[in-house]
Amino acid sequence: MRKSGFTLIELMVAMVVGLTAITSVYSLGAAMSEQFYEEQRTATSQGSSRAAIMELRRDISRAGLFGSPNAQREDRCETGLPAQPSLPTFDGGPIAMGAFQYYPDADIAVLGGNNPGRVRADRLRVLTSLYLTDQLLIDSVTPDGQTLILQTGNQAYRRTFAWGQAAGPFTGSAPNYLTGDDLIGAGAANWNGIGQNGARAFQTNSVLHIESPEGYHFFRTNFVKVANAQNQVRLRVNPALPVATACLPGAGEGSTVAPLQWVEYALVDPFTNDALAVGSNFMDFEAFFDVAGTNALLETGFGTAGEGALREQGNVMLVRRILDPVNGNVRPNTTQVLAEFVSNFEVSFLVDRRSGTTTAPLAPLMEAETSINNIPEQVRSVLINLGIRSPLEDPSIPFAGVNNNNTRFEVNPLERGSARVRHIRIEIPVMSVARRNL
Repeated sequence: MRKSGFTLIELMVAMVVGLTAITSVYSLGAAMSEQFYEEQRTATSQGSSRAAIMELRRDISRAGLFGSPNAQREDRCETGLPAQPSLPTFDGGPIAMGAFQYYPDADIAVLGGNNPGRVRADRLRVLTSLYLTDQLLIDSVTPDGQTLILQTGNQAYRRTFAWGQAAGPFTGSAPNYLTGDDLIGAGAANWNGIGQNGARAFQTNSVLHIESPEGYHFFRTNFVKVANAQNQVRLRVNPALPVATACLPGAGEGSTVAPLQWVEYALVDPFTNDALAVGSNFMDFEAFFDVAGTNALLETGFGTAGEGALREQGNVMLVRRILDPVNGNVRPNTTQVLAEFVSNFEVSFLVDRRSGTTTAPLAPLMEAETSINNIPEQVRSVLINLGIRSPLEDPSIPFAGVNNNNTRFEVNPLERGSARVRHIRIEIPVMSVARRNL
């Protein structure tokens, strides 16, 4: 009688078939998993790019809002003052106050030298009304020309100031974004009833733009808010305004006033402690962890690497920060991160050389104008090209040098592979500049 069962050959064949099936399923699962994570990384980069572009579009589109495209071309009707209001430049020298300042590749060193000729790291400065969407009306100017009293009976005033409420999230003392201003006066008492956006907009070291009904313009970078009186917001300016003159007839009734912020967009290394660049202790782990050799956990967990082991290597951030219009320093507590792992930040312009002058040649719109600091009133659109890379290099994505259309970024030449880059390009019209057509 024959016994039933499998022969050795049958078992071997079955094992081969089973292993083949298992290997196929595993390979398929691994490929699907890799594809999933790749799509996730791509979606993250794309989402970061879109979020940053939305912030840039909102801010840049307001360039010149309630201000002037080029203050030197305005009729200021003042004597005994400098020929034109100015702002400090990137290298510290003064330049006429305008809606834009542009510095090509000012931050190229931050991106490193592993991608020469393939990336840009421009720096852009914009003078705009960052917090308010209204111009406020002046009720009167004191006879000495030093104190402006705002009108209370209009909607713009009510939207900016909410009487009966504390100034933003604080009671009893000024919040962090107002500290450091020695000329606020009595501190929080002077800000009682002002909304948070109003407090930010009118903090010391904004640019105050005043325009009379006759069309004369006055710019002040030295002003402070003084104590409230009868629920009226009062601002003290220096130098004094030429009140009761042809420049500012009567007591300045009906003039408009708007606080402007000087905003900078730049690429930074988040782990630097350069106070002039990004503000002290910006993402500096020393403020949170003891990495000087006394923390046993860090020493045993990371050896002698210390703080550096906690960092994401190669991270470059696109930040927005407000500058002091007098000296160009970064205002305390104003640095905001728009995007991380930035691989490219390119700014170019569409300008109209026919606008604002009768002597310029009748040329068509020109792109990538590098002398934009001298002709900010001719800007019609700002073009932003933003690249966001994946945080880590992928060994399966070889680095192909200059022939890959900027879709790959070399973080570390000692590692295999490269980081994948997603690009977004957008054109942002600047209607407030175009309408003035100086």
